[in-house]
Amino acid sequence: MQIIDRPTDKMRKVVRIFCVSIIFNFQFSIFNSVTAQDSSYVRRVICDLSAPEMFGRGMQNRGDSIAAEYLRQELRALGVKPLGKDYFQYFRFPNTRTTPPIVKAGYRSQNVCGYIPGETDTMIVFTAHYEHLGMHGDTIFYGAHDNASGTAAVLDLARLVGSGQWVVDSIRGQVLPTTNYPLSTKYTYVFLFFGGEESGLVGSAYFADIPLIKMNKVKFLMNIDLFCGGDDGLMIVNANAPETKPYVDLLEQLNNERHYAAKIGRRDNAANSDHWHLSKQCPAVFIYTLGGPFGGYHSPTDTCEGCGLGNYNNFMTLLKTFLEHIEQ
Repeated sequence: MQIIDRPTDKMRKVVRIFCVSIIFNFQFSIFNSVTAQDSSYVRRVICDLSAPEMFGRGMQNRGDSIAAEYLRQELRALGVKPLGKDYFQYFRFPNTRTTPPIVKAGYRSQNVCGYIPGETDTMIVFTAHYEHLGMHGDTIFYGAHDNASGTAAVLDLARLVGSGQWVVDSIRGQVLPTTNYPLSTKYTYVFLFFGGEESGLVGSAYFADIPLIKMNKVKFLMNIDLFCGGDDGLMIVNANAPETKPYVDLLEQLNNERHYAAKIGRRDNAANSDHWHLSKQCPAVFIYTLGGPFGGYHSPTDTCEGCGLGNYNNFMTLLKTFLEHIEQ
């Protein structure tokens, strides 16, 4: 029988380092599994929303309403509470245009709206437009990148906030339990999905005129539009306004420290997505990806299969870390 000497201080140190390494790698693997689930969920939603059965989420065959019902069911399943009439805020189109097709004046569509209550009535809001160009003759404009991707990302944020999976101690590299975690957020989180964006920001303009929330209680609003690809980083519109600059500075600081995106670009405000009307009432930005891969823009080739999500986990981790800092 071999006799083993009592461990020396040096041996104890080696064992401690080895154990810490195992624990860290285990925690890191949990974090990777969480983000892998995120990517899997968002891929499923993008494919569902850009399926032929959605008719391009336009007015033909009421594809926008089919998509809205899909979102309502997802929000219910996620435990997100309804705003409006059972999640819907109905509006009618004015005499407006889109290419393709022409939307008839008086056509009724809807915004889809929900929230997760927090400890206060101060709100953080995420938005995306869920509708797309619909059909031109028999040709379907599937709209995976524009904007099933942003819609899926906002749903994913609702899923993560509701489940507690976004609560990550990123500084120490630790991940808190993700099952039955008793989440208590400081802020109320609101999730808005707008119709009529392709026709001139119709749904978001209606919401700005007849809001379902107190806009003066919105701490920060982020609109996500065009979220596939991103090999070249992220762009933030309305990044330089006094009320939004501190938030964009924080995003940029976090990215510089941890390199989630290749870069974060900045643009002044522009009426190019649904943040526009809302930015007149609260701090609001519009975030989109730079570079591919994605299937196309306003093209029948914008399909689920072409929607690259290789950067999605990093981008979502950036947003989760950003929320973590705001909550503190």
